[in-house]
Amino acid sequence: MMTHPLVLMNDWAAPGPAPMLIDTALARGFDGVEVWWPKSPAAQSELARASLATGAAVSLLVSGGEGDLATQRRLLASQLRAIADSGLNPLHVTLHAGRDHWPSHHLDHLAEDVVAERFRTGLDVLVETHRARMLPSAHESERLLRRHPDLRITLDLSHWIVVAESLLGDQPSAIDLAVERADHVHARFGHPQSPQIDDPDSPRWAAAVDRHLECWDRVVDRLRDLGRRPTFLAEFGPTDYATPDPRTGGPLGGPAELNLWMTRLLRDRYAKGSAIV
Repeated sequence: MMTHPLVLMNDWAAPGPAPMLIDTALARGFDGVEVWWPKSPAAQSELARASLATGAAVSLLVSGGEGDLATQRRLLASQLRAIADSGLNPLHVTLHAGRDHWPSHHLDHLAEDVVAERFRTGLDVLVETHRARMLPSAHESERLLRRHPDLRITLDLSHWIVVAESLLGDQPSAIDLAVERADHVHARFGHPQSPQIDDPDSPRWAAAVDRHLECWDRVVDRLRDLGRRPTFLAEFGPTDYATPDPRTGGPLGGPAELNLWMTRLLRDRYAKGSAIV
């Protein structure tokens, strides 16, 4: 069984129609792409055809929008139904779901829906750990995940680090639970004041880089122990995620170059049968 990771390209670096995006990703050495589920049926079909024609791996993002609980439940269910009927067979479907200010019983209802849709559709439906959403911080996510043992996640540690203004060394139980529930990783290094550092090679950010890698190592080892292939999205993005150059407004670190750097790191680090620790 192949256990080296699949690394996907985001559509921040090369926006465009699905065939162009997939061709760009494969030409740059990625295994495929992670994209938002298109709104139009024509674009949905185009994405499915491009993936089938090239053999590129595809992972999807789906948003419940900014509406109330009833609206989000309806939007998420309709999109997941369309994906299940599309023939695309994505690696994962990562949800941007809920709002951090909702009462806990609303989040419980949404979590129940997500788990039910996972079993109903057969899709690998995950919820991203993301600011302002249903899993916005380590401590709040721990409580919700413990109440819903079948809820699975896409781990983006950078968001939790910003919310906590720390590298989360004082929340080991939340990190342990996240490692156990993570089936996909959004790979970007954040620090306590921002979700994205500007130069991962700089000694200034060594502690932040090491903290992310420590958690990713544990996710990779867990997935491999289960006989599963680890998957990552290389997710450095443009401004305002990237630190802007005050003279030009452009990013200090170019997203395309940083994501290629990240891809090399992931492939080198996880090329062997277990993570480097």
